[in-house]
Amino acid sequence: FVINFNYGFSFPSTTAVSLAIPFTVRFSNTIPFSFILSSYADNAKASEIPITIFVTAADFSRFQITDLCSLLSNALDNAIRACLQIPYTEGRYIHLKVYEKNEQLCINLANSYEEPPVFENNIPISQRSGHGYGVQSIISVVDKYQGIYGFFAENGEFRFQASL
Repeated sequence: FVINFNYGFSFPSTTAVSLAIPFTVRFSNTIPFSFILSSYADNAKASEIPITIFVTAADFSRFQITDLCSLLSNALDNAIRACLQIPYTEGRYIHLKVYEKNEQLCINLANSYEEPPVFENNIPISQRSGHGYGVQSIISVVDKYQGIYGFFAENGEFRFQASL
């Protein structure tokens, strides 16, 4: 399933779409997962941030859905915040890919940024008081499922990758 809020929609025949307000796109049979992705896609679009979400993973049964929703919420919230720091809308973007490979759930998130993030021990840290808990929450979820993760930033692009 692919959705690109900048250029239109591409729906396979098995995808359900609800036209209720707020607009919700079903990314999977897991309603909370779909709601989180749809909600953040709407927020990005409202903030003039082109967002592409590509979901092919179908089996989330081995995860507590609240864990996946927490991970994606924190990651997408950070991506939107970073994009909003870019003064010109043409430089903003978010790309999310959720797929399965070798029986692992893989998450790749890339977004543009204006100010390079600060890293400590290969983990982005916040310089602002009261911030940085989202990254710690993301790491906690990945660790809970004995997964691996990485955070990278170069050439104006921040990337978060995880395999659970």
